[in-house]
Amino acid sequence: MTQFTAPLISRADLLYAKGRCDEAVDLLTDSLARNPSQGSVVTRLAEFLIDSGWHARALEFLKNINTDENDGRALLLRGLCHEALQNFVCAEDIADQLLAQERQRPNALALKARIAVGTQANDKAERLFQEAIECDPGCGMAWYGRACLRRQQGELHAYHTFIKKAFLALPQSKEISIAFHENGLAIGDLQQVESVFREALAGELMDRRLRFFLIDLLLRQSKNAEAVTEIESAIVDFGADERMLAAALNIRTRLGPMSIPTQPKPGGSVSLCMIVKNEQSHLARCLRSVKPLVDEMIVVDTGSSDRTQDIAKIFGAKVFEFPWNSDFSKARNFSLSKAAGNWILVLDADETISVKDYEEFRRILKLSQSRPDAYRIQTRNYSNQANTVGFNTNRGAFPDEMGLGWSPSDKVRLFTNDPRIRFAHPVHELVEPSLQMLKIHVRPCSVVVHHYGTLQNDKTLEKTKTYSDLGRKKLKKDRNSPTAIREHAIQSARLGKHSEALDLWRRFIRLQPRSAEAYVNMGTACWDLERYAEAASFAEKALRLDPLLKEAKFNLAISLLLMGRGGEGKSLLERLIDEQPDYTAAQFMLCVAHICMQERVQAENLFRKLRSLPIGDYIGESFLDISKRFISASRIDDAGRILNTALSFGCETPAMRVLLEDCKAVA
Repeated sequence: MTQFTAPLISRADLLYAKGRCDEAVDLLTDSLARNPSQGSVVTRLAEFLIDSGWHARALEFLKNINTDENDGRALLLRGLCHEALQNFVCAEDIADQLLAQERQRPNALALKARIAVGTQANDKAERLFQEAIECDPGCGMAWYGRACLRRQQGELHAYHTFIKKAFLALPQSKEISIAFHENGLAIGDLQQVESVFREALAGELMDRRLRFFLIDLLLRQSKNAEAVTEIESAIVDFGADERMLAAALNIRTRLGPMSIPTQPKPGGSVSLCMIVKNEQSHLARCLRSVKPLVDEMIVVDTGSSDRTQDIAKIFGAKVFEFPWNSDFSKARNFSLSKAAGNWILVLDADETISVKDYEEFRRILKLSQSRPDAYRIQTRNYSNQANTVGFNTNRGAFPDEMGLGWSPSDKVRLFTNDPRIRFAHPVHELVEPSLQMLKIHVRPCSVVVHHYGTLQNDKTLEKTKTYSDLGRKKLKKDRNSPTAIREHAIQSARLGKHSEALDLWRRFIRLQPRSAEAYVNMGTACWDLERYAEAASFAEKALRLDPLLKEAKFNLAISLLLMGRGGEGKSLLERLIDEQPDYTAAQFMLCVAHICMQERVQAENLFRKLRSLPIGDYIGESFLDISKRFISASRIDDAGRILNTALSFGCETPAMRVLLEDCKAVA
């Protein structure tokens, strides 16, 4: 496995474990169609196909692989395919070859034993399975073979013992896990079988099949609270189907919603207050993240047409409906009116709180003596737009990080439940005005809210349209408000209305002529309008106002590259990275600059570094996007170099080769 194939295989492994088997197979077959020589990809694909019972198809792929690779793994898989297809002579020959490889000896003996079973030589098979286990006590294939023999002989106690050993050795095997689950139901000792599944899941947490077997065992034991907790996690990790939702709703009806405890607790009780609409794709993740911190969940639905309400109810929320009236504050305040906790926590469905912050959250509540009280919390707005002013590259501070990085925004989200504290403003609603009026001091807070909305393109577009419509109304009321103009310009840019955004920023700059941020955003609008010389000019104006503004330097460097001034762009990026060593977006663009300058060694060195960073998951798409930019700037040769280099680095996307062919046709 190489550094280029490892991420691909990891992604396929996750898809397969989640039950998205066809997607996993398609991912690997598409990669092999472009590069058939990837031995490790063939091996993993064959493992998926064999696990799914598609031995003939697996064998077709395995015929084209060097059997010396992977320490004989490919050869073993080929042998298993022949055995399953009853080509026993071929399978026996492969088993004999494998016996010469010390690491494969247990598997070779187990393969020979399976062949013996297929030829009705059960005594020979028993001896071979036993010998395989003596070579490797963790040989799952041998334990499973012995288990199957015992079942044929009616020795059910031995079968139970051996199938358990097989399952613990190979819990990811479809055939073995199904057999163990069925045996567990037959013997009736569900508690013991449950403990074995939990042990297996410690190493296979994202295995959908195992998680669903565990849920089934819990339901059969009437462990409803534990079952619904597992279902909640499964909805987050694998999505929800109708059968799962129906079962979970039935359990939750019996359990009832979360409610404020009758006995006071240290720090006081907490009510989560939310307003939602069509949030089924990520509401579950939000509720799971915050559930350990709150005592009550108030979810106000403003008109969902999907399963949002059902998901909220499954997690124990109290769900209320509120007719949408184009006023976020009124909906928010309705949710506050339903809360019974001592504290209010306000989140949106596309937001979470990290496990890393649980202890700090509880500490804040316990230490807060004054009433009323309020805390300002920073939101990390994750994005792939690395040239946004204030953008911070992900550094692994939280496991919850997504995208390339984040931009901060702060607002009060945690405050005591006081009927005088209410939201104001129909759009961009805040409780700060009521806190100021009540002279309630707002305290800083180190807990972080993680916001993923800007990574959800379709949902973001829908929400942005709503904000834009309300912002337009707000702007009509106060045409010379810098705040209203700025908000509307930002929403217009997010909607792809770049000409409108540029005009709004021009209006803003007449009111705030010293705003470097405005010039950066004007440059970004020009960049999106493919007016690269103007983009460079605006970036230079921003730098005259703020010489340290890294986003302006970044925008200027990209514009120079797109204008064919590669040397200048590269030099600017090198200086920028010297000043900002962790600026990942600049590192990527410097890699692109090296490619344009035909400096292969420097480009590859940077690429190796980038592959290990959070951008590594998106780097193929990043190469594709910047190639399109170069094409729009009529820099066809540079676009071709970027695409060819990306392909050679092994990070291609389905559209990359098509675009490369287009470049060749134009050239």
